[in-house]
Amino acid sequence: MSDQLLLTVAFGILTVGSVYLILNRLLLSHERQRNIELLKSSKSITVSLRLQAYERLVLFLERISPDMLLLKLKDQAPTNADLHLAILRQIRFEYEHNISQQLYVSDRVWSRVKEAKEKTALFVSDLAKRASPASASVELANLILNNMLSENSSPVAEAIAELKDEAKRLL
Repeated sequence: MSDQLLLTVAFGILTVGSVYLILNRLLLSHERQRNIELLKSSKSITVSLRLQAYERLVLFLERISPDMLLLKLKDQAPTNADLHLAILRQIRFEYEHNISQQLYVSDRVWSRVKEAKEKTALFVSDLAKRASPASASVELANLILNNMLSENSSPVAEAIAELKDEAKRLL
């Protein structure tokens, strides 16, 4: 009788052990599958955020393009000095509004965006030095537009191209 009891206990232990191993593997498999789904979902959200950042940065660069700034600010600045100051303020405002987008783009692209901002401000400032500060702002506006036409490339266009390239690689 004790042999039969020992055999029953051994069979019970073997059964419980087998059920435990099967359930453990099933739970681990389910957890792995859930982690994979979370990773996919997280990646999808991240891609979406990064694409939005590229869009916002392209919009930022377009907004700080000197020709676009002139269209926006032409009626707000009666003199060259006023226009120069208004352009620099607008560039700074747009930059500060979009500075958090650097979290979603590569360091290289963010450097190009900052470089475009700095070169654009420097471009306008250099031309403002050639114009009489008290003269009508149309003088500075004409200098900016004429110099833009004579330039082969612009830092804004180069930065936008860099953003587009990185966005294409993301997709």
